[in-house]
Amino acid sequence: MIDPEELESLVDLLDDPDMVVSEQVNQRLMSYGPEVVRSLHNRSEREPEPMRKYRIMARARQLNDEFKLADFQEFVNRSPAPLSLFEGGWILSSLFEWTLTRERYESLFYRCSEAYQAEHSDLRTGVENIRILNHAFYQRLKFTLYDVQLKDPQYALLGEVLRTHGGNPFTLSYIYLAICQMAGLPVELLCFPGGFVPAYVERGKILFYINVYRGGELFPQDRLDAFLKATGLQIDRSAFRRRDESAMLTLYLESLLYIYAGKKDEKKSALIERALACLGPERFLTIDSPE
Repeated sequence: MIDPEELESLVDLLDDPDMVVSEQVNQRLMSYGPEVVRSLHNRSEREPEPMRKYRIMARARQLNDEFKLADFQEFVNRSPAPLSLFEGGWILSSLFEWTLTRERYESLFYRCSEAYQAEHSDLRTGVENIRILNHAFYQRLKFTLYDVQLKDPQYALLGEVLRTHGGNPFTLSYIYLAICQMAGLPVELLCFPGGFVPAYVERGKILFYINVYRGGELFPQDRLDAFLKATGLQIDRSAFRRRDESAMLTLYLESLLYIYAGKKDEKKSALIERALACLGPERFLTIDSPE
């Protein structure tokens, strides 16, 4: 339990210039556990003085960063492969959208997942199930592609995209693949420098690819070169790497890093680098950061 009087005393010390005092305050706040973030947020809502309000909010965000990064590292370490896109998405959403609650995230995601789950059947072919998913995703839920150039953070945050159904290529792909994973659809990723394409796999063989950018259009192996040409990329096939769907976690974080590097946001970029480090050294995007 968080003692309200002690919390208030700690809030009073947030701007103390003494480094020793500051470190002790931080350690004590951390000792409360993740619930202290919500307590500080609620306290900031009651604060009338703008600068004091800002300091409380800033400390809440800082603590949330540390708690959520620790959660993400634990998730990566303890989870069997492939990693859950649902669970990983929740942790990353709560890292970058720190006021988002677990209940809200679950509600938004399951509303999307259930739109397909009600129609899914193991008796249907892969083509049939993906076409049903496409109808649910693009027609009923009206997920729409925006910001292909990756400039706007509005379309890059999973919680926000689950709410508005408008996202960039990486957020739409993440949610699409998370629904596939939850439904047990055997979708992997064919990764290459600068991008990826989802592939439907049975008995270790790719049956077809999915163009998430064009309404989930299905295309066969012999049209892969045309797909790559449309992206403007010249790719040596020796650079192709098949990965399970949890590679989407790395791809998503790489796309976020590209966006915030373009915004010259060093704090967000450093935070994303720390999250990426939890997943190991493998990277898939080689797009240079914008000048």
